Amino acid sequence: MGKQREFYDKPLFSLLNHISCLLLGGLYFILLNIPLIFFYTVTSVDINQFSIILLFICLIPFGLALGALYSTMGEIIREKDISFSSYFFKAYKNNFKSNLKLWFLELILLTIFFVDYQYFYLNMPTKGLHIIFLILGIFVLILGLYAFPINCRFNVKLKDLIILSFYYSIKRFHITLLKIVITLLAFFIVSKIHAILVLFIPSILCYVLTIYDMPIFSELEQRFLSQNKATAN
Repeated sequence: MGKQREFYDKPLFSLLNHISCLLLGGLYFILLNIPLIFFYTVTSVDINQFSIILLFICLIPFGLALGALYSTMGEIIREKDISFSSYFFKAYKNNFKSNLKLWFLELILLTIFFVDYQYFYLNMPTKGLHIIFLILGIFVLILGLYAFPINCRFNVKLKDLIILSFYYSIKRFHITLLKIVITLLAFFIVSKIHAILVLFIPSILCYVLTIYDMPIFSELEQRFLSQNKATAN
């Protein structure tokens, strides 16, 4: 038994375990986003098939899969060794409603801003109004970089989640910029280097971003603990 435990604690086993988890995470993420992949494939062949409504529908599973991936990567960072598949789908199920609320709100805002951007860009390009909606869309995406990890770790109301995401995106502005750069780099790697990397990129991205969020988690845990003690007293 001691020798078996010693084997599991070895760096090589830990490395192989992490690689398998990253691969599984990417695989599950892709499988859950088959509608979006199908939409992208069809519109790449024929742009006339593009439909904003159909894109909206195909994007719904994206937020749910992203939430489950964030939850699982956070658990790996904390516990090192987990039953990946079991935890991933458990997180998907347990956080389904809260992730759906968050993502649905974000998706509606992004759709509105996209439509407005397109309208003003095509009809009033010289007035620069389209830039406003581009900035608003980027801002919503930035909030999502904080909202999903927090939502997957804590049980908070949607309004409080948005406030917390806004607060930390400003308070930790240097980390916010770093998150943006890392996310853009991930998209660049997938699009320019090799498509096979898409199997690893989603998991690696969530893993790295969650590491940067660990100080936030510690701060919120202390805050909620203090609030619970105050309520109890």
